[in-house]
Amino acid sequence: MADIYTEELNGERINDAVFERNLAMTDRFGVTVAQNLINRDTVISEVKQLITAGDDAFDLFQCGAMNQCTLAAEGYLLDMAEIDYLDFDKAWWDRSAMEGISVGGKIYHAFGDNSLNSKKATLAVLFNKSLTEKAGIPDLYTTVKEGDWTLDLLTEYAEQIAMDVNGDGARTYGDDIFGVGIEHGVAVWAFSSSGLTTFSIADDGSAIYNLNSAAALDAMEIVNRFMTASPDFVLNAQKAPGEYNGNFVEFRKLFMSDKIGFYMGHLGTVTLVGGEMNSDFGILPFPKVFAEQDKYYSTLQLNNAMTVSVPKSASDTTRTGLLTEAYVMFSHDTVLPAYYDYTLTMRSTRDEQSEEMLDIIFANRIFDIGIAFSGNLGAGPYKFLTDTGIAETFNYASKEASSQKSLITAFEKTLTAILEVEY
Repeated sequence: MADIYTEELNGERINDAVFERNLAMTDRFGVTVAQNLINRDTVISEVKQLITAGDDAFDLFQCGAMNQCTLAAEGYLLDMAEIDYLDFDKAWWDRSAMEGISVGGKIYHAFGDNSLNSKKATLAVLFNKSLTEKAGIPDLYTTVKEGDWTLDLLTEYAEQIAMDVNGDGARTYGDDIFGVGIEHGVAVWAFSSSGLTTFSIADDGSAIYNLNSAAALDAMEIVNRFMTASPDFVLNAQKAPGEYNGNFVEFRKLFMSDKIGFYMGHLGTVTLVGGEMNSDFGILPFPKVFAEQDKYYSTLQLNNAMTVSVPKSASDTTRTGLLTEAYVMFSHDTVLPAYYDYTLTMRSTRDEQSEEMLDIIFANRIFDIGIAFSGNLGAGPYKFLTDTGIAETFNYASKEASSQKSLITAFEKTLTAILEVEY
């Protein structure tokens, strides 16, 4: 889904909105928005080379949030909080997610309405309306709006939906109906839906380690209970049999063919299933972990969610700030509404209630700085949460005690590097 540049109008909603946004930049400021693509696999090395060489080739840089964290830690990005014209309190910036980006008051990259990829990378729950209605499940939109949508309730509804269709006394992949489809990453995403983070930053820029708190222990106990619930109604893509193990394309087909009631994944899934799915489906936020939470929280796939930054090689930061603010503001008025319209019509009829759900999902996005600055989803806090979330025997307390020192040491090393950056 191109959200930076398109050559011409073609009648497709997002394409035309991007074209109109870029035309507005030309009309207002006399600049042309162009896309300078860099190979995703070599993006870090290529950007470092350009910046180190002092090559003023680009004013604004957009890539995955974890890559941005790496560039910030190594001193390649400017503090956007110090750039004129950028006002992160405006509606077109995601202030909620950016609270987790700030390090000692410095903001090295930002979430704005220009990046549809960061919207698509946001975690949510899709539900099959046909299966939930057949199971007698109450209106889920009302449940969300009344604040009652929890992980425990999802477990209850998943068990209610599950059905041994072929009557062989077992749940067979591809034949029977499962209540909910998950993957290992759900353990991390569900932890974030409690509103907690692995680390946070104090006002003085020092690290605050959160995984040894009673709240974190309680949250992960609930998450683990969900992740290890009976495979008769909770189907894990990474535990599927044979050739289906980890095959997310095949796994999504189960949802599309009315074999899974709830699907927990990123919002990009709407596009992947919407064009071919016959049954109607809806969108919900990730459920609360604690019933007493005052709001729903969502998180992002930090290796896929795109943010914008300003390279330290930028020669005219005042100009960059003005153009960036306008670019994101115009996106708020053109590209974002097109995204909503596109997403909400990827089903048999436009679902106006899912629009309200999207507002809830985007309102309180968690950016876990401890995970983002780890630089690797196969290690650090992400791996810790995954391992303890899917463990058949809940071992959070002992695992946290043995992991605490290495987790803190690694994060503080990165944090120190960021705070010591000089320009």
